[in-house]
Amino acid sequence: MKAPVLLSLWYLSFAAALAAQAGSLTGTWTGHMGPTQAAGNAITLQLKSTANSVSGTVTGPQLIPGDIQRGSFDPESGALKFEVVVRDAGKTVVRFEGTVIGDTAAGRVASADQNGYFRITKGAPGKSQVAAKPPADPGMEAARRGFVEVSGWVARAAELVPADKYAYRPVSTVRTFGQLVAHVADAYQYYCARGAGRNTEWTDAIEKSAVTKDAIVRRLEQAAAACGPAYAGTGPVAPLMENVGHTSLHYGNLITYMRMLGLTPPSS
Repeated sequence: MKAPVLLSLWYLSFAAALAAQAGSLTGTWTGHMGPTQAAGNAITLQLKSTANSVSGTVTGPQLIPGDIQRGSFDPESGALKFEVVVRDAGKTVVRFEGTVIGDTAAGRVASADQNGYFRITKGAPGKSQVAAKPPADPGMEAARRGFVEVSGWVARAAELVPADKYAYRPVSTVRTFGQLVAHVADAYQYYCARGAGRNTEWTDAIEKSAVTKDAIVRRLEQAAAACGPAYAGTGPVAPLMENVGHTSLHYGNLITYMRMLGLTPPSS
């Protein structure tokens, strides 16, 4: 077989894989949106995703319907972003930004006058659907919720801090901002590998090799994406909970760094 034909077949297979990943968002998602993570208004999203964009509608019994615009989804990192233009007189814009792991997406919502949280799950609720699914492991579900939340905050913090501030550190005895984010990425690889049942040893490979903001953010996204299967699986929960605790600890450090730089942390 000639090389051009091989390349054509490879390209078609690759394109098909991307289309399948993008199409994984397409469908009905239900959940809540409100000022706290535990409660809020019920919402239903009808999502349609392609390789380049996300569109659809948002409705709810206590909400004015809205249309999703300027939406994007990165299958590798699970990053989901879109804007909802509410069908009111002022065309209010509500921004959603979160992370997709398995069939769950969670993150933050923001409009001109208020901020909050959202959490949605793919599939319209119904008796047949509930009966078809085995009961979720409460420990694994708690670990997954925690990771979706705190990893989203870390990812957003990494985006918000300018590249020239990645070398910033409050005192000489602590990590720089960039080293701290890279350390979190190293931890993702360690804890999630153990959560998937692999006896992996700790390594500082990312912290030692990634120097620029672009490199660190890319490695953070890759490491977070690799955690998805572990949090959606049935492996040991303990290392995954340890990952949430470790990430939360260092996100607290990142908050301090950002405040000292005059920036607002994404969880505020």
